[in-house]
Amino acid sequence: MNTDTNCCQTDGCNTAVAERNETTVHYSEPAWSGDRHDQGVDLEVTLPGVKKEALKLEVRDQHLHLDAQRAEHKSRGKLVYGQPKPEGYRLKLRLGDSLNGSALKAKLADGILRVSIPLVESAQPRKVEIN
Repeated sequence: MNTDTNCCQTDGCNTAVAERNETTVHYSEPAWSGDRHDQGVDLEVTLPGVKKEALKLEVRDQHLHLDAQRAEHKSRGKLVYGQPKPEGYRLKLRLGDSLNGSALKAKLADGILRVSIPLVESAQPRKVEIN
């Protein structure tokens, strides 16, 4: 069995600010976790306020890139306490060599994105027949 424990590593920072049409857009790194099992890795990413149409997920150069925009919400006043709510989320994860990024599957439901990334065939456990 492959013992690669660094199956997913974040390359991003916690927050970022981007300019869009002369307004400031606040991006945040979403909360996420990954569970490894014999068939691959299951990721769970928390994306409150994000609809499927506003979510972009792609694999490039052994990295999983996530870019999501929250549905617009009207502020009821000026923020005096706390942090501003992010208007979007960005996440970049490095996928280990043992993961098959071209075969991943993703589903968004109730603000939770679930991504299953299988192991490449050579990294999957196999039964050895004894003669």
